[in-house]
Amino acid sequence: MIHVFRANDQPATRFAIDLGGTRLWTRFRRRTPLPCFKCKRRRWAANLVAHVYYDGTYFYCRPGKGCRRER
Repeated sequence: MIHVFRANDQPATRFAIDLGGTRLWTRFRRRTPLPCFKCKRRRWAANLVAHVYYDGTYFYCRPGKGCRRER
């Protein structure tokens, strides 16, 4: 069985990355343009959520704030 670690959805303006017992907090200003992993468009950080995986951080549009397709 494969288990992929992913933290809960976090706002893209302030999210934590767990580094084996140590938390690294990352912040972006609300109007910082970041790329959405799904629709490939640059959106403001206030309209995105961060998904933190063990190998990277990906940004997705908040529901109702961008992508028209379901996840």
